[in-house]
Amino acid sequence: MFYSGQEIIEIAVRIEENGYAFYTAAADNISESNDVRSLFLDLAEKEVMHISIFQKLADRFESEKFEFNPEDASDYMNHLAESHIFGKPGTGVELAKTVTTPKEALAIAFKFENDSVTFYQELFKRTETDARKLISQIIDEEKEHAAEIKTFM
Repeated sequence: MFYSGQEIIEIAVRIEENGYAFYTAAADNISESNDVRSLFLDLAEKEVMHISIFQKLADRFESEKFEFNPEDASDYMNHLAESHIFGKPGTGVELAKTVTTPKEALAIAFKFENDSVTFYQELFKRTETDARKLISQIIDEEKEHAAEIKTFM
């Protein structure tokens, strides 16, 4: 089974958009913790940067094909749809509405960043072009985000 580069980019952009929506909404809901609020606003800005990067890559990725054997394809798509907490449209804002404490928001953010690392690692494994460098950079940034969030937990 093959997925076009454009399809993969659309998934990546949706993940980053949901991350941005979550971080901004959670920051608005958690005003009593200035450090966590500042962290979330900073992470929101970084998600916007990732969106921009992926959108610029869209044309270069169009010729890229991502191959999954039939067994992996099912598992992989299930991972995207079910495991990644921001894999579905609109999830970021909806999830932020459920947050009542900074600790809850941090736990969601930590899972989001780790899910993103997993997604981008899968993308990296199936990419053969020079886009691997950029994907590797984004993986490193997502790992840094997770580590930064962990210091607040």
